[in-house]
Amino acid sequence: MDTFSIKFRAGSLDLDAIVTQHDHHRQFKVEMVTNEKEPILLNRSAEGAWDIVQRGPRNFSDQDFQELENAIERQLEDIYRVKNMLVLTDFSDSATNAARYATALAHELNTENIILYHSYVSIAVPPTAFAPASGGFTESADESLQLITELKNDLEERVPEQTNIEIRTDERTLLSAVNTLVEQQHIGLVITGITGKSSLERTLVGSNTISLAKDCLAPLLIIPPVAAFHPIKTVVFACDLKQVSASTPVRAIKTFVHALKARLLILNVDRDGAHFNPDTINEMTDLHQLWDDEQPEYHYIDHEDTVAGIMEFAGQQRAELVITVPKQYGFFEGIFHRSMAKRLAFHTHLPLLVFKEDI
Repeated sequence: MDTFSIKFRAGSLDLDAIVTQHDHHRQFKVEMVTNEKEPILLNRSAEGAWDIVQRGPRNFSDQDFQELENAIERQLEDIYRVKNMLVLTDFSDSATNAARYATALAHELNTENIILYHSYVSIAVPPTAFAPASGGFTESADESLQLITELKNDLEERVPEQTNIEIRTDERTLLSAVNTLVEQQHIGLVITGITGKSSLERTLVGSNTISLAKDCLAPLLIIPPVAAFHPIKTVVFACDLKQVSASTPVRAIKTFVHALKARLLILNVDRDGAHFNPDTINEMTDLHQLWDDEQPEYHYIDHEDTVAGIMEFAGQQRAELVITVPKQYGFFEGIFHRSMAKRLAFHTHLPLLVFKEDI
């Protein structure tokens, strides 16, 4: 969100302001009225330290500026907390399991609204794929509405008392629909499974998951087919050491981990020092500057396969969740299209939460 409104107190006055953020929530323009000639300009470091660049036309005291900064902090916290959750379904067993996982997570995150979404877009299958030329699968609007209503009824017995469930179903393509809903409904988290009901659907849904993981505007939580919800007490944040300060969505990740009150483990996987270069020490310094206030555990390990290294480490630590900000091409292909044994080793139990890189 680039622009948002806030309320704050300056002396004896209650004021409204419009805040426009730049540079990944590091620079802020604050206007009491739109298009002020000399708005307030503030900088916020990745570590959370504020600096006044331009004080604006009003004679605000240092205490007033602190009130203003606190109001911005509260609004950013509200933006990143999972007030609204989008749950995707194709009515497969895996998708239903993911939806039930979402209702359990809603208790942990104090989620207020869950939107269930299904796309019944008709898919034409070429004769060289998994079905004859006349094959494919279709679904009517009425059938989709019936199925998603049945799912809603099942989930309403599981959600927190304060959580409302809405249903949406249409024939838009999945990624387009998801990103539109994310923007319109201020979605803080999208949740999906990874398999469908048939071999064809499993192929398509797997492709959809990869597409969502790369281009979804909100954080995406991918639930393995038979994952059972357990309170999230340990989180592994798997990161590389490339442009750490510029590319890591620190505020979003911290807000999520804070909501869970979870223990944070920060993991970097290298291959026999293959990625160690003169910039690595500086990147490690930046990593610590970003995260030391959270008092995480830092782990640096070697493994010939980055994805396998993450899996194994998370298993050894008995983590309930892995967070990553994938940058390199092929990361998700490495998870979803590797050998069956390695794929199942990951997806039988451990959810993966994907945040978009700050760019």
